[in-house]
Amino acid sequence: MDSGLLGFYSLAKRAQRNFPDISLRADDSGVYLTGTDSQLEIFLKTVYDSLLDEYYNTSTPKQIEESTGFYYDTKKDEFVRFPKVKSMGIADIIFGKAPRPTGDKTAYVKEKEGATRKNQLPEEYAHLQDRLDAFLKENKLKADGATFLIDGRNAYQPNVTISPTPKKAKTTCYMCGHDTHAASEVSGTVFPLITSSAGIKSFNSGCESPFSVCWMCDYIGKFVPVPGYYSMNGDNTFIFLIYSQSFEKMNDVFEPFEGAKKYDANRFRNFEERLGAYFQKSYEQFFSFMYTVYLTTCTVNPGGEEESEIDLEALFDINISKAPVSFYVLQFQELGQSCIGKLVWNFTEAVYLFRLFAALFESEIDLKKVMQGFVDYDQPKNESKTIVRNRICEAILKKQHITDLVEPFVYHISRSEKKFIKPAFDFVEAYEHILYEGDTMKQELINTAVSLGKSIGLTLGTQGKKARGDLFRLRKARKPEDFLNEVNRIQMKYGASVTADLYNKGEAFDENFTEFKQFCMIAALNSYNAKTSDKPSSGEENHD
Repeated sequence: MDSGLLGFYSLAKRAQRNFPDISLRADDSGVYLTGTDSQLEIFLKTVYDSLLDEYYNTSTPKQIEESTGFYYDTKKDEFVRFPKVKSMGIADIIFGKAPRPTGDKTAYVKEKEGATRKNQLPEEYAHLQDRLDAFLKENKLKADGATFLIDGRNAYQPNVTISPTPKKAKTTCYMCGHDTHAASEVSGTVFPLITSSAGIKSFNSGCESPFSVCWMCDYIGKFVPVPGYYSMNGDNTFIFLIYSQSFEKMNDVFEPFEGAKKYDANRFRNFEERLGAYFQKSYEQFFSFMYTVYLTTCTVNPGGEEESEIDLEALFDINISKAPVSFYVLQFQELGQSCIGKLVWNFTEAVYLFRLFAALFESEIDLKKVMQGFVDYDQPKNESKTIVRNRICEAILKKQHITDLVEPFVYHISRSEKKFIKPAFDFVEAYEHILYEGDTMKQELINTAVSLGKSIGLTLGTQGKKARGDLFRLRKARKPEDFLNEVNRIQMKYGASVTADLYNKGEAFDENFTEFKQFCMIAALNSYNAKTSDKPSSGEENHD
């Protein structure tokens, strides 16, 4: 409801310039319009038409260039070309039906009705036949479909009732609870997550009449695409909506967030992918979106080619001032002619995430390279290539640890050949330090694990492939004592330098053994690969 109201208000402010007699204002309690009933009806119809033109009847640059559709304009006595249209993203979820003629139409004469040729016009339009044939030939077009369009193109036209004139109430709105004189049956075209009237009946043990929604809720629900962001991948559509308990705050951040919007050529998404392509699943898609939002709204140089340092004042104004901002993440999956909701999640940790992005930038960690490194290109199916990355992004968004995901992944992708995992290693080390901010003991434990791993990896790397087995043998140790025995064995066999801190941690080492070993093994593999690589510029340094 709030997203639809925000979308309406943004378009209404623009339309108001041509309606000086309409008063428009908004506060935390809602949006208010003042004018005569007839003026309001015309104004609301104008705003709705602009919504359909900009967000429902959309065309790709290629479709605009080709303009394969046409209709006959009776006033101008000429044929007019138009591009095909398709509702994409949020608009398609709300109203995914086929476009319909906006004017009149008549059917071409069928063969069984006596047609002697293709695209034969009926008798009342037979005088246009030669001109139609010449028009199609000149423009290299084909008559699309079985109908001849007159005075209007095909377009998406979700039906709404506009009835601002007060009348006696007939029912109560299912959505807002207000009494209304004009209502329609509840359906997915009102709000995507609402089932159809038949679906509501199936949950209604009393077999009563379907719930109704007032004309205003039905109308407002169509405006959700205006402030919303989306990304489409196969049968899945991911939707990201800004939310705040304060409508004024939502309106304040609407314009800054619009800077993140950018449609791709095929309109499969409406935000720029600053972390690169190939983001397929819900959490990685949202992570990519939030990174774009961060660069656009909370950095010193949002329009620059390179990332910039965080703008703390903007961070406060956008996310905290007046009221906090959160983000709703929704996933819909297409099933035949309908779609089902797969995920609804309210993300409330934008400040944490933006501070994380800033800290990574200060540590000179290239997040784009990190995310590319978490793609498993060895997987035969595309949908399987980013399963682990999606889980890593989910853990980051939920402020959870990721060593248990990254450690098996880097060893998995390195099992047949050396892979450059330094970006992943640097990222994990920096991220976990941030999570343990203020916990000195855990910070020191991470440092000890990383130092030990680097020492072991560099020592084994000098021995080449023959020492690879020792690295994997160390990884198989399941108990603290077994792990220490393997470390001692490597120390004795190859002369590895082992920090004394390892033996001074005592109880802390035992309690955090699993995480300690994961850190150690990631660092060891990174150092081993760097040492055995033919590219000495890989960036690994020996800090011993």
